[in-house]
Amino acid sequence: MRKIKYWLVVLLIVAFSMLSFGCYVVQGQKMKNVKGTYKLVHYTYTPSYEKREGYTPTTIDYIADRGYEVYLVVTGTNMGYYVHKDNDTPAYSTQVSLTYEYNQDDSSKIDYVSYADAAQTTSSSTCKFGVTKNRLNYSLPAFDYTQLFTHKKMRSEDVDKDWEKVDKATDLSYVKKQLGEIKEYGYEEYAMRGIYELTNYQSTQTDAATDTAVENPYQYYFIALETATGATSATVYYALKTDLTPVQKTVTLTHAEGDWAKMTIDGIEWTIDPTWGNYYYNEANGIRQEINRIYGEVSQTYIQELIQNKLPITE
Repeated sequence: MRKIKYWLVVLLIVAFSMLSFGCYVVQGQKMKNVKGTYKLVHYTYTPSYEKREGYTPTTIDYIADRGYEVYLVVTGTNMGYYVHKDNDTPAYSTQVSLTYEYNQDDSSKIDYVSYADAAQTTSSSTCKFGVTKNRLNYSLPAFDYTQLFTHKKMRSEDVDKDWEKVDKATDLSYVKKQLGEIKEYGYEEYAMRGIYELTNYQSTQTDAATDTAVENPYQYYFIALETATGATSATVYYALKTDLTPVQKTVTLTHAEGDWAKMTIDGIEWTIDPTWGNYYYNEANGIRQEINRIYGEVSQTYIQELIQNKLPITE
């Protein structure tokens, strides 16, 4: 009986793993037919849930419900473009890396196309698509299962994404005709955008006998970094502990083209720490400051939430 239970568990894990990678409809095409601009025409998602009488989760239709207008430009090279717009997000584009998987029996045909932006830290199956004539597709069909320890009856998540080729353009020309002017990010620039927080303010002295405690003078300090092509400024938000007066100011932003190892914000040169990924600045008086990226999108709503969470609680 124990062996039977063991193999049932193994089979369940294998089945779950296979379905977790998703399903594709594939009809391999030559590169000349794969290249072009694709529009996302279908994107639905239903979360995983416990099956119980009278309950079914709401399926999100990202196009109908949230106004998604998304394009993928497949160039035939290792770099392409991803373009996004929705009800809450103005149109923007970012360069993405592209990979192509060729048919094992006919190396002239492509079976899969994948994309990834510089902000992605792990691979995602939802960014890999099966190739058919003038279309790309991915699905993760839901299935029923029983949790091993709780014995709850569950249904897994369900995802379905389909793209339709709408133009042969391998640049942003077609997209701009549809959306007008858009905010454009390079590959590295897209990963650098966001909100940064001052997370470290301390003395660099190593002699405990002479080292004196250093207090961070800021109640909060955030930098909203806009890195789209042509961006030359950032926005700083801070308040000193002494009076809590909120300060918001636009400051200059410079960096070497295509190189974010160093960036100068309001005259201060920040250098990235390759080990930890944060930026640091050492003052002449021996104070080390560090900023960390905490969020990838820049919005006034989110910044104000961050500020509010940093303010002292008043009764």
